[in-house]
Amino acid sequence: MQGIIINAAVFFFLTRDVNYFVKKYCILSNSDYHCVPLFSSSPYRLSFTNIWCIMFSRLSFTLYTAMLWFLLSGSTDGQVAPWQADSVIKKGINLGNTLEPPLEGGWNNPAAQEYYFDMYHEAGFECIRIPVRWDEHTQDSYPYHIDESWIQRVNEIVDWGLSRGLYIIINAHHEDWIKTNYSNAGYRERFDSIWAQISYRFKDKSEKLFYEIINEPYGLTKDQNDELHQRILSIIRKTNPTRIVIIQGHNWGGSDELVQMAIPADTFLIGSFHSYDPYTFGLLGEGTWGTSFDYALLENKFSTVNNWSVSNNIPVILGEFGSLRSCDYNSRMKHYKAYMELSHKYGFIPCAWDDGGDFRIMERQDHAWDEVKDILVHTSAFSPKNPALSVFQDTIIHLEWINPANDYDSIFVERKTPGGTYSRVASIKGDTASFYDINPVPNSYYHYRVIAHYDYADDLYSHPVRIYFPAYEPKVRLPFLGYSHTIPGTIEAEDFDKGGEGLSYHDSGPTNLAGAYRPLEAVDIYDRLGDGYHIGNALPDEWYEYSVNIEKDSTYMIQVMIATTLGGGKFIIAFDSIVSDTLTAVNTYSQLNTTAISTIMNLPKGEYIMRFTILDGPIFNIDKYTIMAYNTLSASLREDIKFTGVAAYQNSNKEIVIRTSDIFSFKQIKLYSLSGEMICAGNEPGNRLKMPSTGINPGLYIVQAIAGTGILTKKIFIQ
Repeated sequence: MQGIIINAAVFFFLTRDVNYFVKKYCILSNSDYHCVPLFSSSPYRLSFTNIWCIMFSRLSFTLYTAMLWFLLSGSTDGQVAPWQADSVIKKGINLGNTLEPPLEGGWNNPAAQEYYFDMYHEAGFECIRIPVRWDEHTQDSYPYHIDESWIQRVNEIVDWGLSRGLYIIINAHHEDWIKTNYSNAGYRERFDSIWAQISYRFKDKSEKLFYEIINEPYGLTKDQNDELHQRILSIIRKTNPTRIVIIQGHNWGGSDELVQMAIPADTFLIGSFHSYDPYTFGLLGEGTWGTSFDYALLENKFSTVNNWSVSNNIPVILGEFGSLRSCDYNSRMKHYKAYMELSHKYGFIPCAWDDGGDFRIMERQDHAWDEVKDILVHTSAFSPKNPALSVFQDTIIHLEWINPANDYDSIFVERKTPGGTYSRVASIKGDTASFYDINPVPNSYYHYRVIAHYDYADDLYSHPVRIYFPAYEPKVRLPFLGYSHTIPGTIEAEDFDKGGEGLSYHDSGPTNLAGAYRPLEAVDIYDRLGDGYHIGNALPDEWYEYSVNIEKDSTYMIQVMIATTLGGGKFIIAFDSIVSDTLTAVNTYSQLNTTAISTIMNLPKGEYIMRFTILDGPIFNIDKYTIMAYNTLSASLREDIKFTGVAAYQNSNKEIVIRTSDIFSFKQIKLYSLSGEMICAGNEPGNRLKMPSTGINPGLYIVQAIAGTGILTKKIFIQ
């Protein structure tokens, strides 16, 4: 019976049209059931009757007759088609830094062990990508024989995976010699020979073994990479006519390169791309990740690749993704979860990069897993989302989350401390979205995760979150410099009041990631390379407070010096209950070079708490605040006061109009997208600028108007 069911599912995914139909309908909620692809191990409830009806509605009688014949046929070891593999494989991982050093075990890992594959199988992984370097084991001159001991070793490891029913990928990894010398005919001949030998040696293996022609072909031009793929594919097809082969674009094999590559004429291909984006976070470990803007940028990448996949009828594997273990913990967990969610949403095969080092997921010598494993194998569209932690009333940890489904039988909350393992601390009703952990031990890190439990299906996991729970001490606010900041004057952003988290500031992380100034505070403060300091990684809902003394009643111009490589971040300034307009950070194309974002406020004399609050990303850096009284401003800066009267709109002729009064003139006006890209600009336009909107996509944009030395931003919606 099991063989019949498997064969039915195999047949069901043989055609692109049916596969698309199932993928489309099986991520939607259907009545009281959550329908998913037949091979998914996710615990969505499946109405097989509904799937059967869909099959009837989409397949002709002739095709259905063929299906019945297939159901009654025998073996489950037949041909694996690309879209079938795409539908089956939902969880993959790399065996990195193992077979690609010059000698196996030459880097930070021991030689591969068979028990790894038991761990992969038991954890629920379905696909293992095994990077292999052939150069160090192949003759430099004709006939370019691969060492028999090496190819036999690769064969042994491949069999460890195939014997456990896993899909296995082998490739040509770190073959820099061919990438940097591709014009050398002898080098091309050697690479051809390597693949001819691989193809012949593994030709009789299960169709669950895939070939990947080359990894990250940095050094090859697009044309060279296209030519290499076409030539090697023709070599493979001589001995492996129907084996799945993975292709990858030039450069570092990113998404942009995949959608540009020339596609070989072949029906057994899967397209691959790698992504550790954003580079500064995933590969450098800088800053934090997880805002709605961060997620939107990542999804745009997946959407672009999906359009390519649909247009070319080629499934996609995300061959490598991940983030350094040194990254901010909570951001890293969100990062992995987002990659898995988007892979499932767009039907890509996800293979996380595990190198046993900075991207370690399997603790190989300890026969254990990092908790990232649970994200890779338990993520689903219906997992509890966005778990968030906070300290409540100084002695309680508050955990809250979002439930995307309403049919959980119950919810488990699990907790661990560093060095420990997760244990259940609560079992609560399935519609609950909040938990209070009473009297945790002070001066400790706590990790939590939320598990949606079904009585008759697998559990669904949130990603884990971490919080530092400090010892309770009554908090007292004190000006950082020992006295209140005087207004008018300049306030350095890093000189917020003493008092700590929740009293004088709020920061999303427990530590000062940069540590350049006030290292015991949680706010990330960076050195401006000898030019003072600034607050970095400003995230939504974070805020900083300053005790200030306003010397007299007046109208004031407040200039915030901002630096960012992505414009669009939103913030406000408040003096007790007096709140500014919402202001927008513009792209300065630098983390250090600042520009002034200005606003006007009427402030009475007195003592106040000035609060700077971030409303939305992308992240930006804050250097200082300069606050000047109107009657002390130069003529050019007085003009900037009138910026409150600037209007930006689209008229009935679909023209974009930016205007102000006749009293002063603009020096420059620029139009930016929300991502910080400059769309157009006008120099010395007087007091009115009019431009056509032809060619500008509908949406929300930012107008930056410059007069004197001041800058004002306005939002405009272009239809």
